[in-house]
Amino acid sequence: MQTTRIAMEDASFPYRLGTDCAEDVVARLAALEASSYLVVADTTVAELYGAALTAHIDKEAGPSHLLTHEVGEVHKTLATVSALAEQALGRGADRRSVVVALGGGVTGNIAGLMASLLFRGIRLVHVPTTVVAMLDSVLSLKQAVNTTFGKNLAGTFYQPVEVLADTAALRTLPPREIRSGMGEVVKNALAIRPAMLDRLAGALRPDTRYDDETMRWIIAESLAAKADVTSGDKHERRSGLVLEYGHTAGHAIEHASRGAVAHGAGVAVGMTLAAEVSRRLGHADAGLVALHRELVAAAGVEPAVPDHVDTALVKNWLAYDNKRGYLDSPPGHTPMVLLSAPGEVLHTGTMPLVPVPLALLEEVVDESAARGGAGGGAAEPAAARTGPVPDGPEAAVPATPGPVPAGPATAPLPSGPAPTAPAAAGPVP
Repeated sequence: MQTTRIAMEDASFPYRLGTDCAEDVVARLAALEASSYLVVADTTVAELYGAALTAHIDKEAGPSHLLTHEVGEVHKTLATVSALAEQALGRGADRRSVVVALGGGVTGNIAGLMASLLFRGIRLVHVPTTVVAMLDSVLSLKQAVNTTFGKNLAGTFYQPVEVLADTAALRTLPPREIRSGMGEVVKNALAIRPAMLDRLAGALRPDTRYDDETMRWIIAESLAAKADVTSGDKHERRSGLVLEYGHTAGHAIEHASRGAVAHGAGVAVGMTLAAEVSRRLGHADAGLVALHRELVAAAGVEPAVPDHVDTALVKNWLAYDNKRGYLDSPPGHTPMVLLSAPGEVLHTGTMPLVPVPLALLEEVVDESAARGGAGGGAAEPAAARTGPVPDGPEAAVPATPGPVPAGPATAPLPSGPAPTAPAAAGPVP
């Protein structure tokens, strides 16, 4: 397996990447000399890989236990974490146990949060099985679950001891999961590493038929992109916020769709909305908007809010974005990551965020939805799953956030001058 050292301030861990390397994965786990291995997977991944991996660990490394949770984002909750922790303790988990997160982003967050809480922290290893997990979620120290008010609002920061990624697991993914991952890849290229745009534009496949070499290049570039903005910001509260590009509207679309729109597809559409917002505010030109739509379409995602998504729900969710509080935004505004050009991130002071009028963002959402309806397309069709599907962040989520006030998402803008343009615009240092 090829090893890349992931370093974020004082946090550091190896990311090992290979293809058809199950033996190497188990050997790395055995080297940890754990008292037991707690393999966490959703019920689908447990059937695909979990039972075999657990048996292999039992034989080569030590006692292992397969702990399962139901498939889907709707189960990424504190209740699921608590239930799994009780199972782990019931099977004799102790301070020398290792949690093995086997699956996609949902399982990674559930298992990561559980590892951070058991005995106030035991060792965690990620074994990702989806594109989004391999190139995005396992590279973050954020371990979080959802509440009725939004995605990833309850959690901790916790470091894995290593990541073990075998691209062979991607062969069981349906096209929608691959497209979801490519949405995050397009984000990395547009916001952080524009030098990869030319090759990426030629490599993207709407039919999702990627060879192993291309997939390894995509993952390697994504590792580098993440390092570019998190090496000095392990908690992703400064330069690392650039990784939130497309996520303000993307999370809202994902939530409002009740799982019909995959996470990365939501982010992809969210980026096209962010580009249009930047153009409306005078920071970007029409060429940037066109580039966003072309790349998103090349990844196999319709670059518009799907016609099956309730835009009223999308606009309600916008008011609960998890970047609230990073800026002292005026009433009726939400902080967003915006670009003026590929790799050129707009800043307010030192923060890579811009306060955006919610009324403007809502208008852009409505116009995008009208375009999607006219085209008859969907951000990512929720096609019938014809094969086993490892978990991912696309599964069903609550459609309505807690008690939603009729307030900030639809309130008129305050009187007075529009917010000033960011003091500095340029790539994130």
